Amino acid sequence: MNMQRRSLVRGAALCALLPAFHTARAQEWPSRPLRIVHGYDSGTNPDTLSRLLSPGLGERLGQPVVVEPKPGAAGRIAAKYVATQPGDGHTLLMLTAGDAVVAALDPKVQYKLLQDFAFVSSVIEFPFLLCVAADSSVKSLADLLAMARSRPGQVSYGTPGIGTTQSMAGELLQKMAGVDLLHVPYKGNAFPDLLGGRVDFLIAAPSVSTSLVNSGKVRAIGITSKGSQSHLPDAVPVRSLVPDYEVNSWLGLAVPKSTPDAVVARLSSSVRDLAAVEAIRATVTSGGSLIATSTPAEFRARVEGDVKKWSGFAGRVRLEA
Repeated sequence: MNMQRRSLVRGAALCALLPAFHTARAQEWPSRPLRIVHGYDSGTNPDTLSRLLSPGLGERLGQPVVVEPKPGAAGRIAAKYVATQPGDGHTLLMLTAGDAVVAALDPKVQYKLLQDFAFVSSVIEFPFLLCVAADSSVKSLADLLAMARSRPGQVSYGTPGIGTTQSMAGELLQKMAGVDLLHVPYKGNAFPDLLGGRVDFLIAAPSVSTSLVNSGKVRAIGITSKGSQSHLPDAVPVRSLVPDYEVNSWLGLAVPKSTPDAVVARLSSSVRDLAAVEAIRATVTSGGSLIATSTPAEFRARVEGDVKKWSGFAGRVRLEA
């Protein structure tokens, strides 16, 4: 009994020391340069945001922050890599809303988004625009829905690919509006086909569509957010005709699940402080996005909500890695 009692006491003492151990690790962090890993090409939203944040984040943490792209497989390569890294706070992943789509719809993905990561903070969010060519006979969102109902399966829409958040916005539109649309996935720029009349409309991010809208080549007739935007007066919220419809994309940072809570908290605080800097906010806004930072718990809840939302399409959408 005495030996058993000593073992219990020793175990309790070790448990009591664990918080102090994690605090010490957090105080020693960061001890070397940090990396922000993302799964997309140069010039994409994740790459641009990572490079926008890295200098200021490095200043706040006292170590350089480098950006390391690992493109391919719709972000799966980068996510799998970061999931297997030590939880020491030196390797971060720039998540996109598309990661929640993958988690919801790809049963073969080799990591578990909600189990393998600790969530630091969302950083930005943005809706999508429903765009038609300037000379299109479709003059409004009501026109588009009427045409879709009169021509089931014939009205086409383009997105950057199957399983992207844009494609899911189209799937949700079909489900909630009761229409049958023809999805045309693109791996490159779809706007030449829109302008050439080979696709009826696009669901596109503001960062790639606003300049064409401003030039008069394209008209934005709908927006996937709850509210409208003053600089896009013709882009009415889809929910004005399709009640409760809403899709907002986002980018945010995560780390391996074993990262100490104190490190996650400091990272989150640093990101939120940095995102409040006026120069950062102005750059984000000029690209058609909004600053949307969060606590770790809030970001986790957002990701969980998106995974749940898109899980309802598991039998309807087949992802391509």
